[in-house]
Amino acid sequence: MPLSKQFLGFLSRWQHKAKEYNINDVSSCFDKFFTLYVVFNRIYAEATFSLARRRQCQFKTENWTLFPDVEAATAHILQFMNANDFVSGIMADDNSAAALREIMKLIRDEHFFIKLDIVTGNRQRDRDLKLLADLESENLATKGRAILETIYSIRCNMFHGHKEFDEVQIEILQPIIVLLEKTITIALDKLRRNDC
Repeated sequence: MPLSKQFLGFLSRWQHKAKEYNINDVSSCFDKFFTLYVVFNRIYAEATFSLARRRQCQFKTENWTLFPDVEAATAHILQFMNANDFVSGIMADDNSAAALREIMKLIRDEHFFIKLDIVTGNRQRDRDLKLLADLESENLATKGRAILETIYSIRCNMFHGHKEFDEVQIEILQPIIVLLEKTITIALDKLRRNDC
């Protein structure tokens, strides 16, 4: 079934809003990330529903009572895009590959903590090291899942208040915005080709 005009119009409006923000100050970084995440959220929801409708999913839908957001934002969208296509697309683009390297350096140097305790916001270095190892993995499925998990974790840190509104956040938000934009491009191209 072809993508609806409403769906494409929604994405276009939010992408236009995102283009209005530069990423040189903390307010714009937060606003641009939030705006782009609305686009990504809509795309991974559509991809998840597409897999379910086509019965191509590696997950069960029978017991859903709520939309499985974390799985949709990581595992389902990765299955939909194909890990090889996704990671190859990220790494073939100079900007997104550089952004990924910068994020890995920030984690490695303990400059930013991605995995935070959900209640206290305290860092969880062992989980960050696992994430870093997965980001550095040669296994494309592992690497792809880790990229998406990083985006989702930063989203959670921002939406749930564990990421302070401080200038230092620009250092992590600039590269994650680049990765999120490229992820949106890859996923949307796949949606258009598949005509969900």
